[in-house]
Formats: sequence, structure tokens, C-alpha cells
Amino acid sequence: MKVFFIPYDREGNNPYQNLLLNHLQDLGVKVEGSGTYRIFSLLRSTFSHWKPDILHLHWHHPFLLGSNITKTIIKSVSFIAELLILKLVEVKIVWTVHNIVSHEGKFESLELFFTKLLAKMCNKIIVHSPSAKREIVKIYRASESLIKVIPHGNYINCYRNVISKAQAKNKLQLKAEKIIFLYFGLIRPYKGISELIQAFNKLNYSRTRLLIVGKPINNEIVHDILKKCEENENIKTFFEFIPDDEIQIYMNAADVVVLPYRDILTSGAIILAMSFGKPVIAPAIGCIPETLDIEGSFLYEPSEKDGLIKAMRQVFNADLIKMGNHNFELAKQFRWGKIAKKTYEVYCDCLKRKK
Repeated sequence: MKVFFIPYDREGNNPYQNLLLNHLQDLGVKVEGSGTYRIFSLLRSTFSHWKPDILHLHWHHPFLLGSNITKTIIKSVSFIAELLILKLVEVKIVWTVHNIVSHEGKFESLELFFTKLLAKMCNKIIVHSPSAKREIVKIYRASESLIKVIPHGNYINCYRNVISKAQAKNKLQLKAEKIIFLYFGLIRPYKGISELIQAFNKLNYSRTRLLIVGKPINNEIVHDILKKCEENENIKTFFEFIPDDEIQIYMNAADVVVLPYRDILTSGAIILAMSFGKPVIAPAIGCIPETLDIEGSFLYEPSEKDGLIKAMRQVFNADLIKMGNHNFELAKQFRWGKIAKKTYEVYCDCLKRKK
């Protein structure tokens, strides 16, 4: 069986695809991929290697969105045309949906129109949670029978994890007695970092520190965050892409990970925190209450006034180590071998082959 991943991150900045690819190959699946987004690059990339049995689409936004409306229409029409040609030569299309629309909301109505067309062209759609399946059915009007729920795999043993809490805090020049709240991930408006800073400022608790760690989408959000936290010396920011080997420093320095998303379909950051054995503070929306439970997390209703700060205050009376260990055990069930097997079964369904 031959499968072609698009887009494929050959640099490995996100190990998600490589973990899936490696475990699919263990099952005898031949996997190639391309990270090129130019018009009609899909057909060139696909047939320059070999005609695949399956085209597995992971993130569709780069193929649809341009710098203006005209370019967006041209790119989107071209991409849909390429998919039609692939279907005519009997290449099956599988799409793992990570986001409903792009988080930046650029040309959202236009993007949604073409994304609905894309959904209708797929032989199968993969999502990571039951809530995501409900959203896809509702928004894309896709058939439930088309959609397969396969969990997001864990990151256990994916990143180095040898540094102790004391060593990690020392590297970051944090006092040992401080309770460390960590936000980790890409820094974008929908991540709720402004609300996190406001809540942390209200804690007014001298033994706490907040670390905001990740690569910002633009300078505007950097200035906004710095302005909101400039009067609180207990907030420390690291506006940069964190190399794989250094993720352990921030995760192991932290007592709890805070991910106050405004909306979410799938969260790799939650799986990452669980894989490092950390309790999590997050809103009870989307996939989050389907991934976490009350034994390992502090879930809150985002509509509740001061819901986030109330969740943060619960940290001071909780057994954080026990909660983190619970999340680590939960994360173990999201094994990549099992996930690759389920993905392989989706491919077989498309090709009408025995599993």
C-alpha cells in the first residue's frame, strides 16, 4: 500500500507526522510526502514519486489560502481541481481534520466554502475526538459514516526527559519554592493568553510564577502580552521556537500547565503536557473534557466569570504530583502503534481491502 502525506514537514518541527509515518511503515505501508504548496504542486509532487493508493491530507489551509481574495480563489480552485484529477485516476483521499478553519480567520467564509467542497471529495475523514466529529458533521455537513475517530497519539519518549525539576528551575533562574504555571505552545490570539495574564495578575500570590513560552504569530501579539504583564515581575516570557531537547526544561520546571483556549478542535499541547506527567488547567470545551478528567486536571467553564482564576486557585490545595502521574497513565493509552493500526484500517476501508 502506497500513501502520500500532504503537507509533510520534513524538518520534523512537529513529530506528529513522523510518529504516524514510522508506525505505518512498521505495518508495511510505504509513505512519502511533500511540503510544497504552490499551485498544481500537488499533482507534480504526487506523480514525481509514484502514483499512491491514498492521498492523506493533514493541514488544508496552505493549499487554500492566499495573501488576498483573488489569490485565495485561484489557489482553492486549483487545489480542488487537482483533487478531482487524483480521484479520476482512483487515488483515494483521506483527510485528518485538525482545525475547522484557519485560526487567523483570513477570508473565513471563502475558506469554509472550499473546505466544505473538500469534505465532500474525501473517501474518509479522520478526527481526534467525538466532539470534533460532531463539529464536522454540523459545519461541513459531512456524513457520519464518512468520519472515523482516532485519538491523537502521545509524546512519551518522543522528547528528551532526563532533567530534574530542580535542575530545570535552576536553568530558568526560578526559585525552588515557587509554584510554576506554564503556558506552552504557539502564541496566537485564540489561545487565550491575555485572559491567562489577567487571571494570574488577580492571584496576587507571591509564591507563584507564570511562564509564557512559545513562538508568536506576529509582533503585535508580543507587544500586547508585554504590555499586560509589564507590572508583574512574576511573569516571565520566552518568545521563541523551543528546540526539541529544551522542551523538557520548561515542562519539568512547571507544576501545572495552563491552556486557556477560547476555542479548540484538537490539542497536541494537552497531550504533550500529559506525556510529561503534568496536571492541566483548561476550559471544558471541545475535545478537552474527552481527553482529560477531574483526577488530572482543573477544568472550568469559560462562560463562568472568573472561571479560570478559580481553577488556578485550586492548584494550591491539590496533590499536583499525583494528578500529573494520573495524566501520564492516561497518555499511555494513546500509543502510536495502536493509532497507526486504526489509520491503516481506514486506508483499507477506502481500498476495500482486508484489514
